[in-house]
Amino acid sequence: MWLLLFSVGFLGFIVAIGALLWSFIKKNKDLRKKSLIGGLLAMIIFFTGAMISPTDESESSVETAKTEQTSKTSSTSKKKEKNSTKQSKKTSATSSSKKKNAKTSSSSKKEASSSSKTASSSSSTETSSSSKTYDDAANTAFASELNTQINDVLRQGGVTDSFAVMPNGSSLIDVVVPQNYKYLPNSQIQQLADTILSAKENCFKEWNAKPENNYDQTYGPSLYVKSPDGTTLAKESFWGGTMKRVIDNN
Repeated sequence: MWLLLFSVGFLGFIVAIGALLWSFIKKNKDLRKKSLIGGLLAMIIFFTGAMISPTDESESSVETAKTEQTSKTSSTSKKKEKNSTKQSKKTSATSSSKKKNAKTSSSSKKEASSSSKTASSSSSTETSSSSKTYDDAANTAFASELNTQINDVLRQGGVTDSFAVMPNGSSLIDVVVPQNYKYLPNSQIQQLADTILSAKENCFKEWNAKPENNYDQTYGPSLYVKSPDGTTLAKESFWGGTMKRVIDNN
């Protein structure tokens, strides 16, 4: 049951993400709402399946082994009553030997499991220690890299305008566009913001993949698109991955 809920939730979430992206492409608000609701339901089903999943298969196997051992011991004791005294002693010795071997095997499995967990823990610790913390200095360096890439693309496309990428602490980044962009239609502002977001994410993946960077952050800092007078035209959503237009030019 948990596997069915887990699979349905996961597939539903993927479909909802696809529908959400399609709604942004087609600018369909109704589809966007439905995809968000569907994604939420899929997440609930997914986490429900994860919560009711069996926690430790080794525990159930140990319990099964104990049950089988108990039934074997009971069967052996019945045979002891029917056999002679010598046969009873031999059966008892054999049963005792089997129990000792079973305990030894169980103890070996536990030690192997413990050593495996310790090795996994040490491996994850080494991986996390090799990554650096993304701080103000890192955000400033990334802003400079993004500024260079964006303006290079504009020049190659024959655009005479230039953008200014400004770091804002360690988790935010502002892209300042020319003042006249503030008065563009809503659709063009949204398209501009989405394009800058895509450029920012692609640039961050390439920049952070360099050995000298390797920061402990999968996605780049949150993006704000502003005009020189400080007006926010659009900002990245709380969950990331999409831009929300703030200004309204009708």
